[in-house]
Amino acid sequence: MKLTKVFEPGKIGNLELKNRLVVSAMSSHMGNPDGTPNETVNAYLVAKVKGGWGLVFTEDLGVTKDAGSDPVVGSLWNDDQIPAWTETVRQVHEAGGLMGAQIYHAGRQRSLTAYDTHPVAPSALKEPAVPYVPRALTVEEIHELVKAFGEAAARAKKCGFDCVEIHGAHGYLINQFMSLFSNKRTDEYGGTLENRMRFALEVIAAVREAVGPDYPVLFRFNTCDYVEGGIEIPEAIVMAKMLEEAGVDALHCTQGMFASKQAIIAPGFVPVMHYAENAAAIKKSVKIPVLAVGRYNDIYMSEAMLRDEKADFIVMARASLADPELPNKAKAGKMDEIIHCIGCNQGCTGETAVGNRVNCIANPHTCRETEYDLSIVENPKKVFVAGAGVSGLAAAYGAAERGHHVTVFEASDEIGGQWLAAMTPPGKSEYASLVLNYRNLLKKHGAEIRLSTPLTREIVDAEKPDAVILATGSNPMFLPIPGLDNREFVKTAIEVLRGKTLYGKKVVVAGGGMTGAETAVFLAVQGCDVTMIEMAPDIITDAVAQPRACLLEHIRKYNIKVHTHTKLTKVGEGTIYAEEYGEPIEFKHIDMLVNAMGVRSNNPLQAELEGCGCKVVVVGDASSTKNGYKNIREGFNAGNAI
Repeated sequence: MKLTKVFEPGKIGNLELKNRLVVSAMSSHMGNPDGTPNETVNAYLVAKVKGGWGLVFTEDLGVTKDAGSDPVVGSLWNDDQIPAWTETVRQVHEAGGLMGAQIYHAGRQRSLTAYDTHPVAPSALKEPAVPYVPRALTVEEIHELVKAFGEAAARAKKCGFDCVEIHGAHGYLINQFMSLFSNKRTDEYGGTLENRMRFALEVIAAVREAVGPDYPVLFRFNTCDYVEGGIEIPEAIVMAKMLEEAGVDALHCTQGMFASKQAIIAPGFVPVMHYAENAAAIKKSVKIPVLAVGRYNDIYMSEAMLRDEKADFIVMARASLADPELPNKAKAGKMDEIIHCIGCNQGCTGETAVGNRVNCIANPHTCRETEYDLSIVENPKKVFVAGAGVSGLAAAYGAAERGHHVTVFEASDEIGGQWLAAMTPPGKSEYASLVLNYRNLLKKHGAEIRLSTPLTREIVDAEKPDAVILATGSNPMFLPIPGLDNREFVKTAIEVLRGKTLYGKKVVVAGGGMTGAETAVFLAVQGCDVTMIEMAPDIITDAVAQPRACLLEHIRKYNIKVHTHTKLTKVGEGTIYAEEYGEPIEFKHIDMLVNAMGVRSNNPLQAELEGCGCKVVVVGDASSTKNGYKNIREGFNAGNAI
């Protein structure tokens, strides 16, 4: 398919975009404590601009001091913040790009301890995913917030931003007023659709008055809340017409709130372009441009959506993290070089959720544009990497792109390691692109891969590398439980996921972490009767929020039985013995037990290489067991530092 529509110029109001590819606002957690950007933020945004995107938005900017969902997001609530954002815009414009400011107020979806004020909302109603009850706003306070939105928009224009976007989605304050899910007011701001839209329309009016008639104003809104009693498509269509009549220049169609966060930042369990028809329904109903967002990570599918006139612009967030240069590469026909978002959510929301800055599992460079030295070394070294799992591949890439002579040794006949098992369960097929990406990158940088060749002390002594990076991974953990060593009956999760064993009809999965849950779902999809047992009070506690929510939905969908507080005590022939809440329990007529009770580091080579005369670094699971993002980051850091 020839890419024509995605690279066709477009207009939002009087703003001319060079193409139809837009980067939406994302919390970066990289800025200053006062809500202003720094050079790290600027470099991150400029990288996207240089990558060819038609329009790039800031992260969401709070309109009051306590508007942010947490204290490390951006803001534009006072004039002292104008100079820093002006410099950001200057750098973006200098790089040939366009920059939009998204303004918002988190309302009840805000940290209780982040500020010295209590969270506010239309009603004193708790958000299901947030552990506190907000305070209901008074009418006077609502008027003050309307004014604050207008003032923030005026600052955005003064900074030189090319447009402003009002965030009225994702369960934040404006969306809280619009949705019956969160708005239980009985005054002029609640009840009827007209009343629930009043705050949004007043904000639009205030923003328009502040920026003038010709300044582009976008409105981001939920086409569907994906919660019981929330906004759905028929109501969203009416809302869209009201927003158009209010004078916005474009509608940015999105979905979900904190209680349905898997719809906001959809993981791999959600099909690519899953929400396309939502945007299409809105586009049929209005004359102004429609922007579509939500699991767009494929340039050809984006092209198809534009050709089918289901949207006017395609908005990507995580895809721009995975590859800031996606538009340029696609336009040049370098499809094999595009680094794809795999929908894991580990490096992006998984990191920001715990207060760290945004990152990406697929691209170690992104969000660290000012951190790594990527210059070619003057004196290249001979670098050996033991293990071609994702940590080893990342280490090899980190060293090879600096110009070192890299050789990867892999004991098996293929690269990928345990990642090959990780990409097998439902919702994880896109994980394969990560391995393909590393294969292409290593080929590009001249690295050698020796398959079916484990690294040994003899090889090291004979070929004398300057440095060895050990990325030999981990092995399944077999606890000293009677009968667990019966390998005819007991299989590992990796054996199951890699197709190295028959499944049997009735299966028990021991271990309720993400690996155990994914294996259980995989088996259930194959038609197995699956039971999970887990010692802890809950399952999948090691997963990021969005994939966890999807996994739990699959467990319910496929009727997988879950026993928590349950300890495996003995494995018999066809019978599993355990203790549930301290009481004996038996699982009878079982065809297979899957051991998913964790892994242990596998690193015998480190001791063998003592005294070898070269630098030895241990990374990934071989150092300590961790998730994919941390393994890749550790591997790349080691390779880059050689």
